[in-house]
Amino acid sequence: MKRAVDIPKKSHSVIFQNFFALTKTYFRNLSEAKLSGKKDYLIVFDVLLWLFFPVCVIVLPVIDIFLILFSPGLHLFRPLFKAGWKYALISAIGVTLAVSVITQYVFFIYSYQFQAFDLYLEAEPRRFIQVELENIHIDPSYHQYNTLDNIARYAVDWVDMSDRVPQRDLFFKRPLFTESYDPINDETTLPNMPLYGSDVKLRYFVENNIEYGYAAESDNEAIALMTRSFYEHTDIRNGSIISIYAPISLVKDDSLDVPSAQTTVNVTGITILDELPNYNVVGSSVGISLEHLLGLEDSAALFSRWIPAANILIDIAVTYGQASAYEILFYDLSMIDSFQIDTEITNLKTIGIELKEWYQTLGGINNARINSYLVDLMESFKDEYGLYQTFMFSFLAPIMALTIILTVYAANLVRKKRDRQLTILTERGSNRREIGSYLALESLIVGGAALLAGIFLGTPIASLLTRSSGFLRFSNTSSPLQIELSSVIVAIIGSVGAILLIQIFNTITLLRKRNIEDYGKVEKSLPRFYKYFIDIIFLIMAGTVWIVYRLPILSVYKEDTARFIGIPGTILMIFGVILFCQRFLPLFSRLLIKLTTKLKMDISSLSVREIDRYQKSFVRSSIILSLSFSLVVASIVVPFTYQEYNLNSAYYDLGSDIMIRNFPVDNHALKASIENITNVEVTSIGHLVNLDNVQGDLALTYSVFLVDPIAYNKTAYFRDDFSKFKFVDLINELNASNYEQPLSVLGQEDELAAYGINSWEDKPITYRAYNESMRPILGTPYWNENITLRIMDTFKYWPVLVNEILTTNVRSQVFHFVAPINFLDYVQLAPFELIDYLFVKVTDGASISEVADEISRLGLGFIYDVDREVFVRPDSARSSILYSAINSTLIMAFTINAIILALFATIQLIDKSKEIATMKAIGISYRQLMKYYLSVYVSLLVFTTIVGLIVGYVASTMLMAILAINRTIPPYSMAFPIGQIALVLSILFVTALVGAAIPTISSSKQEIGTELRQSA
Repeated sequence: MKRAVDIPKKSHSVIFQNFFALTKTYFRNLSEAKLSGKKDYLIVFDVLLWLFFPVCVIVLPVIDIFLILFSPGLHLFRPLFKAGWKYALISAIGVTLAVSVITQYVFFIYSYQFQAFDLYLEAEPRRFIQVELENIHIDPSYHQYNTLDNIARYAVDWVDMSDRVPQRDLFFKRPLFTESYDPINDETTLPNMPLYGSDVKLRYFVENNIEYGYAAESDNEAIALMTRSFYEHTDIRNGSIISIYAPISLVKDDSLDVPSAQTTVNVTGITILDELPNYNVVGSSVGISLEHLLGLEDSAALFSRWIPAANILIDIAVTYGQASAYEILFYDLSMIDSFQIDTEITNLKTIGIELKEWYQTLGGINNARINSYLVDLMESFKDEYGLYQTFMFSFLAPIMALTIILTVYAANLVRKKRDRQLTILTERGSNRREIGSYLALESLIVGGAALLAGIFLGTPIASLLTRSSGFLRFSNTSSPLQIELSSVIVAIIGSVGAILLIQIFNTITLLRKRNIEDYGKVEKSLPRFYKYFIDIIFLIMAGTVWIVYRLPILSVYKEDTARFIGIPGTILMIFGVILFCQRFLPLFSRLLIKLTTKLKMDISSLSVREIDRYQKSFVRSSIILSLSFSLVVASIVVPFTYQEYNLNSAYYDLGSDIMIRNFPVDNHALKASIENITNVEVTSIGHLVNLDNVQGDLALTYSVFLVDPIAYNKTAYFRDDFSKFKFVDLINELNASNYEQPLSVLGQEDELAAYGINSWEDKPITYRAYNESMRPILGTPYWNENITLRIMDTFKYWPVLVNEILTTNVRSQVFHFVAPINFLDYVQLAPFELIDYLFVKVTDGASISEVADEISRLGLGFIYDVDREVFVRPDSARSSILYSAINSTLIMAFTINAIILALFATIQLIDKSKEIATMKAIGISYRQLMKYYLSVYVSLLVFTTIVGLIVGYVASTMLMAILAINRTIPPYSMAFPIGQIALVLSILFVTALVGAAIPTISSSKQEIGTELRQSA
């Protein structure tokens, strides 16, 4: 064979000389060029010439580097590539799959991230920052209105974010109620009717949408805002003069006979809330409903201009003209970069801090509170979608490892043939530089082809993933594939990095020194890395990392902890368990040998002996197959468990099928209307009240959930693991104490245990009481009152009530209690401190969302149902990102399993061509050959399936712990859909077996002469 000539070696010096000459000529022409007086075509020629020289300046060094690297092996390329292109193709399969995986995940993640924030906004209409100025005196003057509004403007200008806050609105609110007659149900009710005062844009919006009547102008005039249902159940009309009352205690009736707690208002116009368009907001294409803007949780309200509304407020003497003012700052959502969410959150928090300081400094208002709904929204977005991306990465990492291992595995399969070629070259005089140059050129060609093929293959899969709506279902249309230049760049960079890593490893491996005597050795042992106990090291590292991950101190950094500690720990554990299980493959094969021998299955027994004979090759195949089987098990178990967890969490948050917040509990006709709706089985009323007590630096809150025990028992969602006592027993105790023991409660066991309080013990508490009758005496309606609670029994979790349990090292301690409704008879509170609920139980089998829609037609706004609270549902944004990871894992697992055994069978059959030909020559039948070669693959698949089930269980448990890191209440339990796992694993088993059967059948049908030529 010819050796490399010297001409290519000297070519780089010639190119550098030409490069120097070109550069010198370029700069001389550039400095001496005179375009004036030249013809147009000569000017064009000069311009093109100037453009040509910079291209040469860039291209020539690149060509030079290529020649330096590849010229020594150019003479080897044609004969070697022609002889071994099939082996190069086999090596390229894994590289192509790696590029495909990177492409599909990058395109999907970036495409989803571009749209995710907009999708998330659909669930939260309060897209603003709110400054709440509690209990300030409202002056009937525009000076106060302008002053309060300008303070917000100054604060935003100070932090140079006026372009991000294009619109502001200011209004005040005072909780009031009125007396109304319901002509349909022939009863008198006391509905809440808070008073709002505002001006400018918000005032114009309300006045321009009056349904009946005209705008209010005088001091005692107002517009009534009400739902259509409220309008039909009240006698309030435009022109009506109504009495409005300020609540002086928890019982509304107490205010009716107190002249200082009431005044009269002339209703000049009526606006129907149900039929209002959204309030237009700069920076948002969808606007906001007036109910969400005003925080209107009732079915009716009074609205007037700032000065008339202030005068109405002053007319109610017990209010002392005090109300809460709200400055709304709308953030320009179009300026939010969902890829820089931390920066956006920092900007919003900066605005909030400045607002509070400016109101304290310029306005002298010390009780300014920032309700950062938009900050909460973005932090929730960051946590939730960061968690979903973490979940995606937790599947991406093993899949990437799987494809890289596949690449190395494919290279190892053909390495014997490649080693033979390169050994012969070495024996004939070729040096390592020439061989390395050839391998580098081959890697460049194979890598370039794999890059193009991988991107071409990954793009349609990414498009398919965006449509993921369930387990191997693709009907989601909420987030179509959106490819941006940034995602293309990241995909290319990631793919090139993976290609370089893989190809450099393969090239270095093939360049090792070799002798012709090394060829043909059979190592009857496990791969070399088992000598260093890599599996044990992985298991120890995984256990250590997982212990660190579970440390309570890291719970503050949940997302980062999951991504940088939890996922690496999971991956280490997966590979550690898989590698450890492979130690049992030889033992498994020996057991099969004994079994098949005992059953007189001689051919199968002879076939299975191949596993023990070629341990290294079979263990490598087993590792990849076990990993793919385990990922498939995890991809089935994790979403199934998460769906159950998601559904249980929704039920826990709502407490029943449907929950109506701020329900007017004294409106018995409305409650009866809901109960008469088809498929409504039963309803129950509940209340939630927080009894506050501040003692120095320690803030104590006694959160009490009040229920009607008999009715609540029929509507409540309550699992057995929520308490060590049966739910029926707890309810019976509440019901008994309702009549026998005042202030009897059930308590949260961990919180009580931290203070050494047991069942049937008394707990004295102090809380802030409210009654307007105390204002003349104390100067304020608030005072501290002492009561004693009797702890009947305990619970661990309680729906709606317990969302977090804090027992140590906290300055804000919360105690959770459940009590019967008559608890309200022994405490003094303001009506607005009480949150009222109506829980609705839907008939089994009926659509919960449809019943909720029926209820919403009655004019109730804050209705929550389980169907809509479940995040992972068909066509939801969240299901797309969850199931995309799952479906991608399944697709890649099926593909890789088929490829693995197809490659393994192909190479083994090529290596054993002479053996096959010999067996055919002595009369072995086609059927016996098939049985001989497929038995070993079936045995391998059985072993890897068992290992996959074991590792899949471990992986599923750890992945669910990562996925549920943001929420630990209520606890989840692992769910294993045995039927689905068995079905998918069977399909995967058959797919892999078909992959092995195809080359086996092809080889078994070949002529003896062809096989002898292959073995040569």
